[in-house]
Amino acid sequence: MIAATMPIPPSLAGRAGALLVIAARTGQELATRRLAPMGLSVRLCGVLNLLAEGPISQQALGEQLGIDRTTIVELIDELEQQGVVVRRRNPSDRRSYALSLTPKGRAVQRRAARVFDGAADEFLDSLKPAERPVLVDMLRRLITSADERMEANRPQRSRP
Repeated sequence: MIAATMPIPPSLAGRAGALLVIAARTGQELATRRLAPMGLSVRLCGVLNLLAEGPISQQALGEQLGIDRTTIVELIDELEQQGVVVRRRNPSDRRSYALSLTPKGRAVQRRAARVFDGAADEFLDSLKPAERPVLVDMLRRLITSADERMEANRPQRSRP
């Protein structure tokens, strides 16, 4: 049971923000344990899931996942070595790479998504079935609202 390895400190038990962080960390640890036998991490699974939607540039992938350029390169290198991702020069912009899944990559992504979803189901098993969509809705609203506030407060870059 994960709760024993990541207990809720009494000082944080009533703090929603801290509980969100602990919940995310706990869920991620559960997913990490399930994905490890596949040679994948939660980040690599996230990359595969985004690539399943279609080809994308390394830069756009990093931006969508909130991962810096150097780390994205390392993740893509690892997935290329596994034979699940192919990196090609972007025909519309030769300075960038277009990333896509190989046929093996599509199969690995489907399997990884099932494993990840199984970890999420295990993590959420203490919720009633009707509570899960309510939780998803609340989390989406929290994320969207915070993102909108952060975007509104970001300094605007001047263009030359």
